Amino acid sequence: MPIFRPRNRQTGAATSSDNPQPKIAMTVDDPIASQKALENGELVPAALRRLNSLSEEKSFTSDLTVKEFALLRSSGLHPICQVAGTAVFRIGYQQMPYGGSQPLNMITEAFNESRRLAVQRLEKEAAIAHADAVVGTRITQGMFNSESGLIEFSLVGTAVKSLDGSIKSAKGKAGKATILTTLSGQDLYLLLENGVYPVGLVGASSCYLASLSPYTFQQMYSMMGASTVNFEIREFTEGYYASRRIVMREVERSAKSMGAGGIIDFTFRSATNSYQLPGTNSENVGAVAFITHVLATAVTEPSQTARTKPQKLLFVNP
Repeated sequence: MPIFRPRNRQTGAATSSDNPQPKIAMTVDDPIASQKALENGELVPAALRRLNSLSEEKSFTSDLTVKEFALLRSSGLHPICQVAGTAVFRIGYQQMPYGGSQPLNMITEAFNESRRLAVQRLEKEAAIAHADAVVGTRITQGMFNSESGLIEFSLVGTAVKSLDGSIKSAKGKAGKATILTTLSGQDLYLLLENGVYPVGLVGASSCYLASLSPYTFQQMYSMMGASTVNFEIREFTEGYYASRRIVMREVERSAKSMGAGGIIDFTFRSATNSYQLPGTNSENVGAVAFITHVLATAVTEPSQTARTKPQKLLFVNP
């Protein structure tokens, strides 16, 4: 005879069989259906289900800090949910040019197309969530490894709704359903306080191959030449400038097409890959590919009628 009676067997106590726990249904997507959706320029089914269920949820999700959330609320913006866009590409065959320096178009196009698709998918998720803008966008971009030729571009941000119509006027001017930005909550608050509005993301990538001239190659690797002293490799310096020049020209063109008055919040990244000099049997480095990425936020001209509001300053004595 047991001394203690189990709790679920006490008089009037409900047993587990009386109140069965609801089972959580796990939905597994068909990989083929997801791939077809991507081929048709649509979102994968899992993303659509998550976004379509937002109307049933009373809470929101975001990666905003407490300060960002408070400042956005004071600017008439309310977070809805987190949104994302991703694209993984494999770079096609890139024939290395013989002699001279020039852009590597196959690699450049792969980087630009992966960014375009990721931004497009982020924008579609935000539109389904009925967002007016996306803030605090974090970016992941790069190669898995040089041997595989796989590259990735991913964006994750917080979709927000304008409660007072402050962003909706900027949407109309930009002609977009949702305005994407790289701005943090604090930066967007300061921007709106000064009568400046974001109009969208601008970005560009470039891969430029800089090859050594025969004269510089001999200088670098000759035992009796200039290899014993410090000197500038002007071909590589110019290659860096050329790669940067290409992306800056592209982001400026994109900003002008949006009717923007300027570009702020630059994210500038660069990387290099070294190669043997094309057409030679030497194992020494004879060419360097400069890969440059830029992502920024295009903004309107400051409103002439907007007055800069006084900012609160806190002074702390040491």
